[in-house]
Amino acid sequence: MTYHSFVEELTKNYCTRCLIELCFIYFLFSELYIICYADSNEDNPFMSKKFQKSNFNFIAAGDFGCGLEPNKTINGMIEKNPELVIALGDLSYEGPAACWINSISPLDNNGRVKIAFGEHDITRKMVKYNTYMNHFNLTKPYYSFNHQNVHFLAMATARNSVIPYRNGSEQYNFIQEDLRNAHNNKSIDWIIVYTFRPLYSSVTEHYGDDVLPKSFHSLFEKYGVDVVLQAHNHNYQRTFPLIYNESSLFPQYHPIIADKDTAEYKDPNGVLFLTVGTGGAEIYNFTGTSPFIAKQFAGYGFINIDLANSKKESTLSGTFYENTNLDKIDHFFITKSHEK
Repeated sequence: MTYHSFVEELTKNYCTRCLIELCFIYFLFSELYIICYADSNEDNPFMSKKFQKSNFNFIAAGDFGCGLEPNKTINGMIEKNPELVIALGDLSYEGPAACWINSISPLDNNGRVKIAFGEHDITRKMVKYNTYMNHFNLTKPYYSFNHQNVHFLAMATARNSVIPYRNGSEQYNFIQEDLRNAHNNKSIDWIIVYTFRPLYSSVTEHYGDDVLPKSFHSLFEKYGVDVVLQAHNHNYQRTFPLIYNESSLFPQYHPIIADKDTAEYKDPNGVLFLTVGTGGAEIYNFTGTSPFIAKQFAGYGFINIDLANSKKESTLSGTFYENTNLDKIDHFFITKSHEK
């Protein structure tokens, strides 16, 4: 072997060894990074890839009608690509059921659209009511279902004379049993109720109902309801987490505020009530602000709710989007610890 060939062979071996060592060092540091930092991402449920499959969003609004503004609301909803769409009643408003069914059709696939019934959906001859019942394959106007780790309960509160909901009614008994079962289900982290008539309201067209808080708020607290979605008032309202005030003669006006933070709630004791009657019917202005209201807005839009899980906690993040440019009007967080 000549001197030059010896040097050449030695250089090749050295370079190969260096390459192997560099690869080993890269692998070692990659593993160290994962060990040190991967768990920190799991603490953030919206960043964790491990739990990404259990993250989803749903949207809600009520009091739509048919026309330009309802179509804007629905177009905004489409942009958020929700897994579920919750319609809170008074769907076509004064128009026929077919016009709203046609408007919502881009979202109406694979059972995504879930409805509650409003006053204008229950007419004298029940034509719209029957159309909606058939179209959405409902056997009763009140019902429940699970989606991943969330339990949804639809109440029918439009007209007690037509579909009774007060204490002792078939619907009341169903709601009581359904919430008990959901509360005892270890796979359920969140309970969401949606209904047309509001239990609580700020100062606007319709006051909070005088019967619903007495009948249901304590029930909601007992079985761990997190959020109640409601409509009827054509505006947006978000309460603080509320506890039922048993000592008040008019509990719909004087609930107890459980947490006065305006946007972030950690394991709250009370129930959050969201009025989202902003689908497209004529807006109701406010003449004041009730002390238990954290945010209110007189305009069109919808609420988008994102849910996520990590090892330590579950998070519900709500954002109200106005129809104009999808501007963010309100944003709030509820976090629930798994170690509680």
